[in-house]
Amino acid sequence: MSEKFFEFLEEKLRRLKEQNLYRSLKDVNSRDGMEITINGKKYINFSSNDYLGLSQHPLVKEAAMQAIKIFGCGGGASRLLAGGTVLNKELEKLLAQLKGTESSIVLNSGYTANTSLIPVLAEEEDIIFSDELNHASIIDGIRLSKAKKIIYKHADIDDLSQKIKETSCKGKKIVITDTVFSMDGDIAPLKELYEICKFEDAILYIDDAHGTGVLGQGQGAWKHFNLPQENFVVQMGTLSKSVGCFGAFVCGTNSLIDWFINSARGFIFSTALPPSVIASAIASIKIIIEDKTLIDTLWHNTEKVIEAIKILGLKTTNTQTPIIPLLFESIEDAMNASKIFNSLGIYAPVIRPPTVKIPRIRITISAAHTHENIERLIEAFNLLCQQPRRA
Repeated sequence: MSEKFFEFLEEKLRRLKEQNLYRSLKDVNSRDGMEITINGKKYINFSSNDYLGLSQHPLVKEAAMQAIKIFGCGGGASRLLAGGTVLNKELEKLLAQLKGTESSIVLNSGYTANTSLIPVLAEEEDIIFSDELNHASIIDGIRLSKAKKIIYKHADIDDLSQKIKETSCKGKKIVITDTVFSMDGDIAPLKELYEICKFEDAILYIDDAHGTGVLGQGQGAWKHFNLPQENFVVQMGTLSKSVGCFGAFVCGTNSLIDWFINSARGFIFSTALPPSVIASAIASIKIIIEDKTLIDTLWHNTEKVIEAIKILGLKTTNTQTPIIPLLFESIEDAMNASKIFNSLGIYAPVIRPPTVKIPRIRITISAAHTHENIERLIEAFNLLCQQPRRA
């Protein structure tokens, strides 16, 4: 039986390779700003979610090292068993301040957050309305819940509104959406979603993983639209992207956070994040709150790249953020484009099905990219345009 099982696996892997869908790991040998070394070759990294470059900031690194000296390397237990430190409370207070809510709680990752929080937010008689392009962690969180699921067309307010009105519900109605969609770079229509949820007495759960630190002068997508704070809005986000560290968080009312602490399995049964991670996140959040120069640099770099793409006529999405996809008709075209980038020392791997329907190179911009880095990327765009088959 075991031999047949492994033969089955080998056959599935062979098919993935034939279809150019096989994935392999590439580990970095060293990292200096946005320059990375892989297998001895240096690249400019244009695939990182470190939008503000804070993972390399001296104050952030120093905070981590000081925490290790005081608390050691690991949490050693869950938060409920004293695996956390006083740093956890400081970080949670800062996050609530950043998002303008009563309270917050830190979790171990964005995936853990969505697969832990959504199931305890939604009960059996509830109905969840989910954007069709929501992140996999949201999809899995909904699957783990006992609520009924209804998918609405991507960012389509009319479709959502119609489905909410037509759907009978004995329990709560919950609308769940990413704020920034990680593969396309567009922003959810939060103002309209807010108005629908307020009118329909529904809960609005937003995943601001790629909005925090980027939009709303760093405060995120909710601030970007200047929307008022409401008890029916649940704001989830991550510490692994613009914050440059690791982990996730959820912000809301005191009672909501208390409920999550007492019911979210991914929180209750996970060892607390290392003190060094919490300390570095505190340093990062303080920089985001107090210093807007990194955010300004990020948007300057982003606008320059988007302008170059428009001038050259490369095919992209309706992106509104530092996530800038280049779209291709086939996986082979995307892989050839990636080779062109690699030849110029640019790391920009192909994103392919089943992650996305349309093959693409997902360019991500950072405040840590220098003028020379951006010019190198634009040089690669020009070289790509000279190829017989281009985006």
